[in-house]
Amino acid sequence: MTEHRAMRDRGPPADRVECWRLDGALGGIELLCADFRRQRFAPHFHDDYTFGLVTRGANRFRYGRQHLVAPVGTLCLAMPGEVHTGEAINGGWSYWTMHVSADLLTGLAAARADRSADPPSFVSAVIDDPAAARRFAAFFAASRNTALPTLAHEERLVDALGHLIRCHAQPRRPRDCRARSYGDLAVRVRDVLADRFADPLTLADLEALTGADRFRLIRAFRTAYGLPPHAWQVQVRLARARALIRSGAPIAAAAAATGFADQSHLTRLFKRNYGHTPGLVARAAGGSSEVPDRG
Repeated sequence: MTEHRAMRDRGPPADRVECWRLDGALGGIELLCADFRRQRFAPHFHDDYTFGLVTRGANRFRYGRQHLVAPVGTLCLAMPGEVHTGEAINGGWSYWTMHVSADLLTGLAAARADRSADPPSFVSAVIDDPAAARRFAAFFAASRNTALPTLAHEERLVDALGHLIRCHAQPRRPRDCRARSYGDLAVRVRDVLADRFADPLTLADLEALTGADRFRLIRAFRTAYGLPPHAWQVQVRLARARALIRSGAPIAAAAAATGFADQSHLTRLFKRNYGHTPGLVARAAGGSSEVPDRG
């Protein structure tokens, strides 16, 4: 198994974040260990499933239209595309998190059901299940051990995710169901933004491409996806930049390819949305940035 361990990335005083990858574990898992005392996340989403185990304090966050708190010993999660935030309260919180692809989780769900399966959904974004917490804690602790073979990491990961799927998952409703209640306008806007995520689109462009007036398309899109069009486009840019950096692209090149003004622009928004800098991802992936990462 190949593991690229990152250096610690220091944001505001007393915030600590460490990121690394287990490249051999079921195709590669990105992990993060963070201690947030002042962090306040902007509304954002991920392309992957995100699972976190709170080890200190409490994580207060908005998930869709819900306002939730995940105390120590609980799991907090976010499904792909679901808008969420996060903020430090009463001294902040510490947690381990990992990003798991929808394909991997769907494959595990299908294996458990012995048939094809839809991407799993979860009843709550906060799960209070000591058995699940123990399994995730075992995997996170083992991920630190570079002497363990890939098989040992994979067994712990499958055990943790399999328990979560068995006890807390249900078939996932396609995200576009919510959009279709407002016609297909929100889907058309989304497709334009996804196809042209790096372009400096205007409302006039969206009107011309969708045939809807700006007031209607903004209202439909925000209701369906939880963000206005430009904020959603920024999230797509961040996700694409992150993927490029994970694959070894220099940060400046990733910024230019995904529509950011420069590396500083990407770094500022990356930190605001993810709680750490793109340089941390580059080091975890074994790459490097052309300009030293200042956080």
